[in-house]
Amino acid sequence: MLLAIDTATQIMSLALHTGDTLLSEVTMKIGRNHSAYLAPMVRQILEQADIEASDLTAMAVSTGPGSYTGLRIGVALAKGMAAVNQIPLVGISTLDTIAAGQTYYNTRNTLVVVVPAGRGRVISGTYRAKKGRWVANEDPVLQTWDELIESVEERIYLTGEITAQGLETVQTAQDNGTKITLIQPADRLRRSGFLAEEAWRQLRDQDDEQDFSADKIMPMYMKAPG
Repeated sequence: MLLAIDTATQIMSLALHTGDTLLSEVTMKIGRNHSAYLAPMVRQILEQADIEASDLTAMAVSTGPGSYTGLRIGVALAKGMAAVNQIPLVGISTLDTIAAGQTYYNTRNTLVVVVPAGRGRVISGTYRAKKGRWVANEDPVLQTWDELIESVEERIYLTGEITAQGLETVQTAQDNGTKITLIQPADRLRRSGFLAEEAWRQLRDQDDEQDFSADKIMPMYMKAPG
């Protein structure tokens, strides 16, 4: 049984996954109240599934990019629980989690995944379809919405946590002929069920659980160049 924790942004998500079945999942906007909501929600999701923390065999956590406070709180709790129960902890990129939940429409297109970075900025990553999954083809970039739009040179799918400012900018770009297909809202939502499935995939591909020791997990923060 794997517990997945994602507190990377103002959207928080938890999931329990057996490896074969997504047993339960909760996703909601909690603003900057991670410290107030996270521990009670972990207790609740375990209790409702009639599972003790000692029953967990693995954990997964979103390592960012995202907000400094949100990431710190989620990673700290996940590391503590994994260390106490002596179970592997898998860190998964926030952008990879979103990409994992996207359906294929036209695999020749680039998938662009975003999370908000505040002050009108966005963190974006680009993905290409490869062997049945979306695979990152470059490191994440911190930029403004205008800079992101200006970088579009081909048809893209755009998904992720898009702010009102972002939606307005995208609509203007589409009206001006920029080839952006905006993924529908339900599919854009970052869900910990996909975080859990990405973690199970990594666990199955690795023989040495030492690769997933809790003390090796560190949150990833993005800073502006220079």
